[in-house]
Amino acid sequence: MMIADNQISPEIRDQVIKKAFEADHLLFARHFFKHVTGSRFIVNQHHKVICDTLEKVYRGEITRLIINVPPRYTKTELAVRFFVARGLAINPRSKFIHVSYNKDLALLNSSKIQEIIDSPDYQKYWPLKCRRNSQSKSDWTVMEGGGLHAVASGGGVTGFGAGLMEDGFTGAFIIDDPLKPDDAHSEKERANVNSRAVDTFRSRLAHEKVPMIVIMQRIHENDYSGHLLTDGIVT
Repeated sequence: MMIADNQISPEIRDQVIKKAFEADHLLFARHFFKHVTGSRFIVNQHHKVICDTLEKVYRGEITRLIINVPPRYTKTELAVRFFVARGLAINPRSKFIHVSYNKDLALLNSSKIQEIIDSPDYQKYWPLKCRRNSQSKSDWTVMEGGGLHAVASGGGVTGFGAGLMEDGFTGAFIIDDPLKPDDAHSEKERANVNSRAVDTFRSRLAHEKVPMIVIMQRIHENDYSGHLLTDGIVT
């Protein structure tokens, strides 16, 4: 039996749309990209691959993920901004840590995530309220307890954790371009960043099943991605 659209109540329609966004990362990203920027999200095959893979991260099927894509391929939008925004929609208690070589870039991503959350359409489906830590522009939470800590890859993450000691999706540690491209050919600079993979970053996970996502372009065989793969930290 067919049911006409005008026979569906607005409340039921909104619930159907909300569940669709919570179940499909590409659908969520396309909608909120246009809603926030005013521009249409033009989908290519690599977007589908990235989004399908990120779905496996949400489901706990992948806990260590490396995304190696050149600049300007929308990887940051999909795997940082929309990933955190949707993660908080799925579980508003989720805790995220986000690092990048450039503190300004990390803070920009942080503010863009808040912009998505504060947008009228997001609030329509998930009325989360952001509150920024008065001590730091990089640290904010929502009233339900989840939130984000954004910092430069060489900065401090002591005192902050990614994920919760619970089953299911509870957040992630997201690393976006941990090393400045110009420094990738410096053995000293590579070593400084690579050593943090074990010494600092992994110690910030609530438990071993909390996802770690690395997003970067490949520049050197022993850059951060190469180091993770060679040392068996990510397989």
